[in-house]
Amino acid sequence: MRGEPREFGPYRLIRRLGVGGMAETFEATRVGAGGFEQRVCLKRVLPAFNEDEALVARFRREAKLAAKLRHTNVVGVIDAGEVDGAHYIALELVDGVDLRSFLKSSPGEKLSADFVTLIAIDLAYALEHAHDTLVHRDVSPSNILLSRTGETKLADFGVAKAIDNTNATVSRAAKGKIPYMAPEQARGEAVDGRADLFSVGVVMFEALSGVRPFDGAHDVETMRKILDGNRLRLSDVAPDVPDDLSAVIDRLLTIERRARTQSASELLDDLAEVAPPPSTRLALATTIEALRGGPSARLHVRAKEEDRDTELTRPPTLVTSPMGSQPQRPRGAWIAAALVGTAIALALVATTRDRAPTRAEAVAGTDAGAVTDPDAVTVTDAVADADAGAVAVADPGTDADPGTDAVGEVGSRSGPMAAPPPRKGWLTVVVQPWGNVWIDGKYFGRAPVRARLEKGRHVVAAGHQLPAQRRVVRVQPGARKEIELTLAEP
Repeated sequence: MRGEPREFGPYRLIRRLGVGGMAETFEATRVGAGGFEQRVCLKRVLPAFNEDEALVARFRREAKLAAKLRHTNVVGVIDAGEVDGAHYIALELVDGVDLRSFLKSSPGEKLSADFVTLIAIDLAYALEHAHDTLVHRDVSPSNILLSRTGETKLADFGVAKAIDNTNATVSRAAKGKIPYMAPEQARGEAVDGRADLFSVGVVMFEALSGVRPFDGAHDVETMRKILDGNRLRLSDVAPDVPDDLSAVIDRLLTIERRARTQSASELLDDLAEVAPPPSTRLALATTIEALRGGPSARLHVRAKEEDRDTELTRPPTLVTSPMGSQPQRPRGAWIAAALVGTAIALALVATTRDRAPTRAEAVAGTDAGAVTDPDAVTVTDAVADADAGAVAVADPGTDADPGTDAVGEVGSRSGPMAAPPPRKGWLTVVVQPWGNVWIDGKYFGRAPVRARLEKGRHVVAAGHQLPAQRRVVRVQPGARKEIELTLAEP
């Protein structure tokens, strides 16, 4: 992203969210008259493919088809066009996370029956609306977005087919993600809405059990299992799933189309029988909110992007430590005080104690948790293979001697002015090529981050959207430690 122009037609590029086989996505803003500003996900054909007429035609068709859809559970198309030969689509920017990342961050990579049922209901509403116009053909966790309000939105209609053209529903090659394909889709046959419903069944099965129903050692084996109907039984891999919900999924995964759930409307009727309580949406929203960094990490409360461009300039990132908000007196003043007579030193100590927190007060005020409150910093969030954004918060303790305590006490290690042994150490976390950092389950922001932690064992995690890789480290009091984690490009 370095060297990338900030301006792109009517849009201002903020950061790149991800890159795929034919296109890349950015978080961007469009500024209009009177200070109007709209945040979008801008999807742009990669420069190498701008001259590929067939691919550009497919890209335009995606925009045209998706633009026909207007529904709360579908990611909407805002704009489409061309700037200096580069073709783009501007999409609704969802503040949340995709289902694939959400599953990876969940215990056992699975969700509760209530969460899965609620997500399935929203997907059914999206498909009920979409199937009047097209078949999605790529319903999979990475294309299912979950917002901070607990809403589910279906995204990416790149391989969708219009249903008003019979020939358009027939393809010479299977398109989509193999583990989620319906048998007729895998065979390259004509597809209708029932293919999407089969995919919903696979998604629900995986979200409830942590495994896919037709998984093989490789794509060929997986496809063979799909064609043969050779799958795992949900009751075997997730015996705690209610029987009624398991029966709904079994119908969705029926190989023979005529025996499968016939429409999204029919699926809604089936799910109504197992619908979760109304409080489930709030619980889902609360879970996503916590994973994404808290209220101050929402899109509408972020700092000025000019100061915090996370991909265009990649500035160094610092995160406040728990001690960062406490007053620290200049070290030189303390050193000078230590060199004068005992009487003057004691007088200075007495005077200073009157205007600064005592060590006990500082510890009580800052040591309640070993990491920074995620709500105390501002981060950038976005989805569509997005990552949480960077923070740029000054750390007042950066230059402090690791041997000093919260209020900067230094001097001899014996006698009345001796400071107790340090209780904390510094940990620096670097992520290659880039990523976000969590320590002991708390969000710390975009790497590199530097935090002052209690001595002992800490769990450090890194990921693009949510924690994906973890490492246990031990922090020694008064010591500085640096670790590096490596993530695959999204």
